[in-house]
Amino acid sequence: MSFTKTSLPLTVALALALPGVAAADMPPDPSQPTPPTSGAPTNPNPPTSPTHNTDTNPTNVQAPTDKMTDEEILMVIETISDKTADHNRKVQKTAKNRRVKKFAENRAKNAKAAKKRQTALHVRHKLKPKPSQIDTATRDSMDQTYKDLDTAAKGNEYDTTYIDDEIQTLTNTLDTIDRKFMPAANLPELRDELNTVRTQVDSDLREAESIRDALRSQPAV
Repeated sequence: MSFTKTSLPLTVALALALPGVAAADMPPDPSQPTPPTSGAPTNPNPPTSPTHNTDTNPTNVQAPTDKMTDEEILMVIETISDKTADHNRKVQKTAKNRRVKKFAENRAKNAKAAKKRQTALHVRHKLKPKPSQIDTATRDSMDQTYKDLDTAAKGNEYDTTYIDDEIQTLTNTLDTIDRKFMPAANLPELRDELNTVRTQVDSDLREAESIRDALRSQPAV
């Protein structure tokens, strides 16, 4: 009995004095997760970032262009011919300067001839003129440009205003032909017609600029 009484306190004392040893000797508690070893990655093979879906995010698709069709080009140049002929017939009756009246007469005559060629072109090739935003913008631009003639006083002011308007319209037409029509036209005969129109417009622009200089040199009445 005496041995049992003395050995029990010694066992308890050793356990209290060496807690690290006691803990090491005790079996792990199955209810607690084993902590990971220090320095080891928690996921040695992490998933890679998802790639973009090539169907919804293509990298080789070209942006849409605003290239015009032959039918759209044909409608715009016919619009220019019609409005030019109508406007210049009216100016021809109102202008006072002899040179200005002759210029308006030639503009109307050339526009009428151009419309005849263009009508034959779309009939011959079965091209149906097609509306477009550029056609609408061209109509609006020409109407807006010519609007100031409604309030211009007859005489030098009217004639000068008309010539200034024509210079603006002719310059816009050249720019549209060069930047919009020629790069897009496919039909060879349409390209020939565009070159014919461009040559005439360029000639008219030079004449209009010459008339403007002459009008500005005249004393105001």
